[in-house]
Amino acid sequence: MKLGAKVFGLLSGILVVYLLVGLLLPRSWRAEADSLVPAPPSSVFPLVNRLSSWASWTHVPETGLEAFGPPTGVGAGVRWDDPRYGAGEVRIVGSEEDRMVEYEVIVENGALTIHGSITLEPEGVGTRVRWVEEGDFGWNPLLGYAARGMSSSQAETMRQSLRMLSEEVQTHRSGSGGAGPMRGI
Repeated sequence: MKLGAKVFGLLSGILVVYLLVGLLLPRSWRAEADSLVPAPPSSVFPLVNRLSSWASWTHVPETGLEAFGPPTGVGAGVRWDDPRYGAGEVRIVGSEEDRMVEYEVIVENGALTIHGSITLEPEGVGTRVRWVEEGDFGWNPLLGYAARGMSSSQAETMRQSLRMLSEEVQTHRSGSGGAGPMRGI
């Protein structure tokens, strides 16, 4: 047997093992973050319940944005088609004024699904904001490897977003406006 065929056979075997291990890895992940925002829930809730406000405090796709449904609450949504984030949508599926917002994200026709909730609990003169996300990468064997580190990386991203939310709430309370709605919607 020629050396090239042996090398090709070895590389093919390694690829098959890599894909099989990827299929066996957990596909799902869970991330949590919380922060104390120095404002009452009534000041925080509008920025969480209106998806167009999310651009001022969290990472959102930058292109191809299209709002659908009502501007706030259950049914409010945003679709996107962005080179960095792919195609997908986020939709509010649950909302209780000044208490919580639940949402669902579907990326690339379900290749990635995320269920999230942001709860607001009065704490002293502020609000404890708790953010939980659970995601599932489906049966893609390559994404099984990504799921292993997703909990910690997503939790860090969520903590950064909560810091920005706190700043945005303070900006709105001082009356100086803010970043406004998402670009393009």
